[in-house]
Amino acid sequence: MKKALIAGATGLIGRNLTEELLQSGEYEEIHLLTRRRTPFAEREGIKEHYVFFDSIDENETIMDGIDDVFVTLGTTMKKVKSREGFMQVDYLYPLQLAELAGKYHTKRFFVISAMGADRESRFFYSQVKGTLEDSLMALNLPSLHIIRPSLLTGDRYEFRLGEKSAELISRPLSGLMSGRLEKYKPIEASAVAEAMAAIARTDSTGTHIYTNDDLHRIYNALHGITEKSEKTSGTGRYSMTWDLDAIFPGGSSSNQFEQFLVNTETDLATMKLKLEQAQKKETPDFEEWASLIERLQNIGMKVREVNAFISCLTAQDVTDDKAKLLAGRTKQAGSSYGQLISVVDEQLLHFTDAQWKEFTKSGKMQEILFNLEERRNIAKEKLPSDKEQLIQQLMVDGYHAWGDLYNTIVGRMKVEIREKGVKKQYSVGQAANKLTDKNRNVRRHVFEQFEKAWENEAELFTESLNHLAGFRLRTYEARGWGNVLKEPLQINRMKQETLDVMWDTITKNKDVFTGYLYRKAELLGVDKLAMYDVSAPVSKKVPQVSYDDAADMIVEQFSKFSPRMAEFARTAFENRWIEAEDRGRKRPGGFCTSFPIREQSRIFMTYDGSASNVATLAHELGHAYHQHVMNDLPYMSQGYAMNVAETASTFAEMVVADASVKQASSREEKIQLLDDKLNRSIAFFMNIHSRFLFETRFYEERKSGLVSREHLNELMTEAQEEAYCGALSEYSPTFWASKLHFHITGVPFYNFPYTFGYLFSMGIYAKAVQEGEEFEEKYTALLRDTGRLSVEELAQKHLGVDLTKPEFWQEAVDFVKEDVRQFMELTE
Repeated sequence: MKKALIAGATGLIGRNLTEELLQSGEYEEIHLLTRRRTPFAEREGIKEHYVFFDSIDENETIMDGIDDVFVTLGTTMKKVKSREGFMQVDYLYPLQLAELAGKYHTKRFFVISAMGADRESRFFYSQVKGTLEDSLMALNLPSLHIIRPSLLTGDRYEFRLGEKSAELISRPLSGLMSGRLEKYKPIEASAVAEAMAAIARTDSTGTHIYTNDDLHRIYNALHGITEKSEKTSGTGRYSMTWDLDAIFPGGSSSNQFEQFLVNTETDLATMKLKLEQAQKKETPDFEEWASLIERLQNIGMKVREVNAFISCLTAQDVTDDKAKLLAGRTKQAGSSYGQLISVVDEQLLHFTDAQWKEFTKSGKMQEILFNLEERRNIAKEKLPSDKEQLIQQLMVDGYHAWGDLYNTIVGRMKVEIREKGVKKQYSVGQAANKLTDKNRNVRRHVFEQFEKAWENEAELFTESLNHLAGFRLRTYEARGWGNVLKEPLQINRMKQETLDVMWDTITKNKDVFTGYLYRKAELLGVDKLAMYDVSAPVSKKVPQVSYDDAADMIVEQFSKFSPRMAEFARTAFENRWIEAEDRGRKRPGGFCTSFPIREQSRIFMTYDGSASNVATLAHELGHAYHQHVMNDLPYMSQGYAMNVAETASTFAEMVVADASVKQASSREEKIQLLDDKLNRSIAFFMNIHSRFLFETRFYEERKSGLVSREHLNELMTEAQEEAYCGALSEYSPTFWASKLHFHITGVPFYNFPYTFGYLFSMGIYAKAVQEGEEFEEKYTALLRDTGRLSVEELAQKHLGVDLTKPEFWQEAVDFVKEDVRQFMELTE
């Protein structure tokens, strides 16, 4: 019988491997190199050796007589705190053991590496694994087996002796990935262990590298599993519909939600009385006000919880009348909460400097000091509390109602599209997905029908846009705010100088991106792109990515940067936090909303398998992860602005998109993936710029009176021509109607924060690439500060850059221009 030695028996794979070898009965002795006693200590055939790996040479005789050596060592940057420590565990120790194995003539040497191992990789983790593989192969061992699993699944925290993991065996076989992303599917640690044990039964010599696909095939063969041959369909492991019953069971008829909403309404009414009583006191009671603010934060979480739930219900089914009625109550709850905040703001404003110093010195208030000072400063620029409360009350029926009307109209709209001679009716969300069809005639037809549908409702949309803008302008006028950008800049904690230098830098670099648009036009065989060509695929063979494949790819790529981010994404997929099904009655677009009390998020989108949909999925998961790392902070400190929210989402999107380009299997695929990345760059630099130009000009004209439908079309077309530098042959005059963001009442100027977030994320991503796993903690710290620093302070603290200067923005744009360079080079 054989003898085995395992280094790393307490790790995820090592535990399973030890159990596998014990159960096999093929080894008379299994030697475990460990720093502490393991759960296997009393098992027959186990011999434990307590060693320090950095002095393993002192115990080298342990290797004498060993047939098979299995090295499953591995650590994380979080544990060892430095690159040197990581190198020691993941490179030096395995190499030293391999050298000893060679010295004592062991028959087979196994080592756990990782998918993507490459000494030339931009990620430190992959560099180390690739360097280790090269060093091991240089030893010319008689039988070297390098194992490259993908993301591992299994219980990382406990191991019950004698219990083999049967989860993978009992999992439906339809859960196996297929298609071009098969290599990304996660693998159970127990499956890796079984595959290693099976390989050890062979007499193969030389060097062998086992990919994730190989490991799955070996496991399937061991269990008689027949692999599927289809290459396109999803496997169905992850549901494409979300679970809202985990929040409040019963949807819009939920009794639990009704009770929770009633309790929230009661809390709001009670708080109003308490604030009124506190205001009547001649001398403010600091402890009382601190307690009221703390309680108000708890009520704020409840208000957000009910509004998040209703936003999910109305998005998944625009015909849900019960949800619409409940939406009226949740909006009223939001308005009531806003009125209470106005009362608190007024009190903060009335504190003398001495009182303010005394009030804020308590620990609870110190935690939210930035937010309190911010509210106090904003209150100085607003109307007296009674007038601000009146504005909040009027918003329900005189402001937000216009946004609700827009959503109602859009929900019932249909776009008639002719397909193979048959006319079909689609929701606007479904029709929008068809605008990226690879056939230009189809795109043109869909675009024309799409524009026609919006033009048919343009009269109503003209009314809604004019009146919600009018409400906003009258409010600004009452407050004495002349600049329409004052509120959006204030909300985004951003200086005008920062916004100006960002747009100025983009404008100065647009020639590079118009060059890309002209090259794409050549590839599509037209003189100039039309608006409906901008996002069109450049390849006739457009790969479709199943939802399961997309999910596993995202988790895999997240894991290379942040294991915690990957684990969070996997939780979102497995626990059905995502609504992605392509069906009617859904509202168009996508969003992420969070439930602060349950500490969960929900993501809404319509998934059709395109590369841009994969990017959107990663994007929204970035939003959800951002909230996740802030859940333990005081509620006031969780209020991050939209521009930094877009930073987290765009960063997540970049992690996946960049990896896709690097791992492209062919020139054609790489061109298509680069084109998809550049489509997003064009969106941020040109499409969103056109929205910004339109909105600023529209508001200036609205100050003088109502703006007609015809003039809205003109303003939109002019803005697009300017933003795209005249590079397109045809524009979208009704874009002001079809773009939801113009009609959202919660946040004014729902445009420039996207571009800020995109470029800001470029700077963060560049640092992540440079520092690898070491950057995870820094990234988390940055995200946690987004609710308690201005963007300029955030950038200075965590990146050491000045956002009011062009240098940072130019570096970020240069990072994007590299994609253009590659695209132009590949398409020459």
